[in-house]
Amino acid sequence: MWIPPEQRLRALNFPAFISRILICFLWVISITTTNGFAQEQSETLHGLMLQQGSLTLVTDSQDTSLLRQAADQVEKITEDIYVLTRLRRSDSLTIYFLNNLHQVRKFIPTAPTWSGGLTTDPNTLYVYDSDPVEWLATLRHELTHVLVAQNNLTLPVWFNEGLAQYVAGKWSWSGYLALGNAVLRSDVIPLSDLDMVLTYSRQKAELGYAESLGAFKYMLERQGRSILPILLTSDDRTFKERYQAASQETLLDFEIGWREDLSRSYAFYKLVKFPDILWLAMPFIVLIGYFLMRWRNRKKIRQWEIEEGWELHRGEPD
Repeated sequence: MWIPPEQRLRALNFPAFISRILICFLWVISITTTNGFAQEQSETLHGLMLQQGSLTLVTDSQDTSLLRQAADQVEKITEDIYVLTRLRRSDSLTIYFLNNLHQVRKFIPTAPTWSGGLTTDPNTLYVYDSDPVEWLATLRHELTHVLVAQNNLTLPVWFNEGLAQYVAGKWSWSGYLALGNAVLRSDVIPLSDLDMVLTYSRQKAELGYAESLGAFKYMLERQGRSILPILLTSDDRTFKERYQAASQETLLDFEIGWREDLSRSYAFYKLVKFPDILWLAMPFIVLIGYFLMRWRNRKKIRQWEIEEGWELHRGEPD
């Protein structure tokens, strides 16, 4: 039940002039707070803020529907991640939705220009993907990083990014092509080198993320999703030790197997990527086919001659 401010003050028997001052103050607060949304005004950000328990959502726009939708999605996404990984959100969280790129540079000057979101610490993440269709996938991606951080897990970057992309459910055709080109050029980045993926150029980062997702999916194909809660357990063992104990193979053997699988998966890519090879080889293919056909015809004629001679020999009187 909502009680008007002046009734609350009269019930407390404040002097009249103090009551008027406090009433004005309370009315200002009630005006700037509407349906749970507060006007956030600071030196760096002017927009809306929504707080629900330990979750705080902030946007630099005036779109209240975005924050309402995001609040609902955060709960759903964290539950989805728990089902997959058994990771829970264990601390407060502030999420910034920024539409103004100037604000992005002010808040996180080190953010890669090609990224759509960033988790800066276990309690703060930013979503600044300019495409409104993409922000939900970005939120799923970054929330995965938050849960990993809040559970004090130290993971290889390729696994961390692969898990986040898997949860986001986002597939990139350009990443697929980048990985195919890298396989053809024997230029696949070693998984251990992906620790520096945030410093890569857009093109190299696209390859790095494609590799991370590909390696992660390959691991699930080999070991099943049941391995994830084991690998995402915080204990005294390293990730390498947990993986070896759970899978009975080393991470080195895993990477070798993944690279071999890549070569098989992209075997057809040479013809798709380089159709000129077919045209260059066509004269040789036609020539070989011509000689094979002549050889086969001659062999058949010779066989007929032998059979005909045998029939004539059989018909002669003794």
